[in-house]
Amino acid sequence: MHDQRKWICGGVLGAACLAAAPAAMAQGEGKPPAESAPAEAAAPPPVATPNPDEAAADPTEAPKPKAGSPTADAPAGDTPVELPGQTYRFVGLRYRGIVVPKFMMNLFGDGGETVYVHGVGPEFAIRKDGFEYVFSLWWAGYYMDDTPFKASSDPKNAFEIVKSDLNVIYLTADFLWSQELGSQFAVNYGMGAGFGLVFGDLFRTQAYPKDGNPNTDPYKWEKCTGPGNPAIGDFCGDDNDHYDGYKEASWANGGSKPIIFPWLALQTGFRYKPAKNFVARLDAGFGTSGFFFGVGADYGL
Repeated sequence: MHDQRKWICGGVLGAACLAAAPAAMAQGEGKPPAESAPAEAAAPPPVATPNPDEAAADPTEAPKPKAGSPTADAPAGDTPVELPGQTYRFVGLRYRGIVVPKFMMNLFGDGGETVYVHGVGPEFAIRKDGFEYVFSLWWAGYYMDDTPFKASSDPKNAFEIVKSDLNVIYLTADFLWSQELGSQFAVNYGMGAGFGLVFGDLFRTQAYPKDGNPNTDPYKWEKCTGPGNPAIGDFCGDDNDHYDGYKEASWANGGSKPIIFPWLALQTGFRYKPAKNFVARLDAGFGTSGFFFGVGADYGL
């Protein structure tokens, strides 16, 4: 019985051992030998460390200016640099000094004198990619003291003493291109066009030479006080009523005083923009009124 139990136990344990043997063997195969050093784990691939100074580029964000450029070096929001494709608007004032030379008057008659005309008014500019329109509504005073003048086709004794108190309100546009000389300076060149409405008085008075000689310098002639007064030669006639402050009628009333006058000019100059919101300009040119120079100061909108 003892032997039988021993066999049974031996059989059960043997079966248990036989059942456990594959698991033990499998467990034994998963472990390295005791005397072998464990293998080192493979090093993970290096991970790129983001540079805090480099932000991800935003495709909708305008490129930043390079260091050392005028835009980068200028104070934020106050750079004078104008970006390509962007429109800039300015409003300001202009002054123009116009020189009407005597030789231009002599294109239409004899006599006259060189006249200096003051002009001033507001202006509005639109600028993009180095080209600008400058619109202006400005006044000019064409004042001239007593001066002898006559039409080229009139006889020598037809000189009259003319005085001008004419004014013109101009509506003009300047079309200017720029050649940049840096972030602040540029050379302007282009043309201007427009028209002016004429108002005021043009006085005409018949004149005579004191010595009665029609070849006498007309700048020494005197005003006649009336027809035949004084009675010197063929002067102070009754062919017209140009006496005692006579005012020339306008074109609309059959006279020779214009009611509209064209403005056409070629011009150049310098442009100075020290800050985003300020522009100064120096202009010079020649046109239908003569030579002119001018200055302008505009504020950026």
